[in-house]
Amino acid sequence: MMHPPRRFARLWNARPRVDALIIVLLANAWLLAAFNRAFWTRSYAQMPEDEPLFALFVVGIFALGMVYLLALCNRWTLKPVLIANIFIAAGASYFNDTMGIVIDEVMIQNIALTTAREAHSLFSWPMLRYLLTFAVIPSAVLLLLRVRYLPIHRAALLHSGTLVLCGLVFAAIAAPNYQFYSFSLKQSPGLRKVLHPIGPVRSAIDYAGVVWTTQNLPFRPIALDARKAEGSDTADRPRLLVLMVGETLRDANWGLSGYTRNTTPELARRDVLPIADVAACGTSTVISLPCMFSPYTRENFTYEKATNTENLLDVLKRAGFDVEWWDANTGDMGVAERVPYTNYNHVADSPYCTEVQCNDGILLEKLAERSGTITHDTVIVLHQIGNHGPSYYERYPREFARYLPDCRRPDVANCSAEAVVNAYDNAIAYTDLIMAKIIDYLDGLEEVDPALLFASDHGESLGENGLYLHALPYWFAPKEQTEVPMLLWLSERFRQDTGMRYDCVREVAGEDVSHDNFFHSVLGLLDVDTTIRDDTLNLFRACRSHSI
Repeated sequence: MMHPPRRFARLWNARPRVDALIIVLLANAWLLAAFNRAFWTRSYAQMPEDEPLFALFVVGIFALGMVYLLALCNRWTLKPVLIANIFIAAGASYFNDTMGIVIDEVMIQNIALTTAREAHSLFSWPMLRYLLTFAVIPSAVLLLLRVRYLPIHRAALLHSGTLVLCGLVFAAIAAPNYQFYSFSLKQSPGLRKVLHPIGPVRSAIDYAGVVWTTQNLPFRPIALDARKAEGSDTADRPRLLVLMVGETLRDANWGLSGYTRNTTPELARRDVLPIADVAACGTSTVISLPCMFSPYTRENFTYEKATNTENLLDVLKRAGFDVEWWDANTGDMGVAERVPYTNYNHVADSPYCTEVQCNDGILLEKLAERSGTITHDTVIVLHQIGNHGPSYYERYPREFARYLPDCRRPDVANCSAEAVVNAYDNAIAYTDLIMAKIIDYLDGLEEVDPALLFASDHGESLGENGLYLHALPYWFAPKEQTEVPMLLWLSERFRQDTGMRYDCVREVAGEDVSHDNFFHSVLGLLDVDTTIRDDTLNLFRACRSHSI
């Protein structure tokens, strides 16, 4: 009878032995066949009705994939490189196929800056099953294979020769069809970025370049002349401006913007000024938040410039305001680096918090604690969790669900369209309630002149055209991701003391508004004089009835 360890040893040694080059060929075929449905579908749709040409295109892309893998693989890196690329392609393919998410440079930045809580909300059983089937099992098979290597000199010759040959094949096919290849892989960046794993890896390299550039740019102070306008301190009470920065709230579902559902009944009963169809600066928080608070417009904004330039909070601080940032979300994206920052994700003994997180009610609770201590002109930024997806159901108490059935799982693509919209609208209705309560609380304060300005950072796709969540490239993103609401509330005392005419503001709000207006309008609202303030972007430029 054979001893078990010996039997295992014989089985282990009986594993098939495969040439290294064959393994690379098979891995390349698996990557292109299993993880590139969107790439092949969109490529075929863009190609003239010429099946032989498409067949050549497939061969050319296969050759390109071989060049990519052979450039990274050798006898020491073969299995780690192939397994890493299988997992990269599998993850990118899952999110692209199920939610329409493209892993571009901005998405890599989102991944790099995400929190553990955010990452956890994206994992689901369907995703784990997908990764098990298409990444874990193939990787396990790859690990079990024994690799047959040639002598090092012959292996190097074969490896380099194959790499050059594949490069020549790609060039030979691409050159006569340069116009199509150029459009597909260069002029159509959205298509290039869904070529997995090459697209995500290229995006990661691009993001690394952004990080390096950011770290090596000189820091730029701005508005060194910033000051409160003459006479703006003559009121008996300090001014308190609450800047409520929303999360993932699209204009299409905002009741005050004309949505078929009344998702904002509480705010509709307050004397607020809604501003609809605001063009967001980006389609993700990591872009929109720094952009909104920067002096740059969307056209000339870059993350590198914004990170190395002072922002709105620095200007307000220099002008003499006390400035604070309160976060119930996943961070300030570098905006609040030079002002006091408080994170309210986890607060013990609060009715607005669970063991996992707090909802936006915590901001109301903390505002009530803070307001009695305000003795100077103050700006408090409330960064709400709002409609942060995909777990919309976690943004409101269960008993608050007005629209049923609501999707109560993070893999929203596996819920009905009705349930996804219901959960999203419930989260909006909860934002409506919390914001209305904040306004009521501010209006009751006698020791300050309060005002509130709300702006959503970006929108959200809820399954339209197979798209979910956000962060699509701006040029490609649907209006559901780029159109957001804003809202202004001014207390009667704030209007009297600043001379701000509400009727005028209502007229101005009918103009085309974008995040470009945010920086300059806040300075205008608080009457901060500085040469950097561009009054063509100041929504309140003509709405003061007198100088204060």
